[in-house]
Amino acid sequence: MEIFKVVGFAIISVILIVLLKEERKDIALVLMVVSGVIIMLFALSKITPIIDMLNTLINNSGISKDFLVIILKITGIAYIVEFGKNICIDAGQTAIATKLELAGKIIIVSLSLPLIASLVNVLTGLV
Repeated sequence: MEIFKVVGFAIISVILIVLLKEERKDIALVLMVVSGVIIMLFALSKITPIIDMLNTLINNSGISKDFLVIILKITGIAYIVEFGKNICIDAGQTAIATKLELAGKIIIVSLSLPLIASLVNVLTGLV
């Protein structure tokens, strides 16, 4: 199974990072970022079936495809912010990590406003 390759790569990366962190912090940081990007790229390569399934569900339900786009953007932002936040924390920059997380939350709320407005319209139509 592919997950064993990913986990094996992650463990080897962590071992190398820990060994290098004492002698060469700069190389360890670069290796940490590159390893994280490689793992994220692997995960992103597996996202097509998920998007296809969501498309099928949206098409069968009659819901606007705009909602699917918004949901995918929100999900992507959440993962990217989490990834960036963890890199900041690993580099010892918790203040930047906190601000990055706040920025991500604000962006997610702003993107979700059309969904909230639509939900409110549906609910007020029921009353």
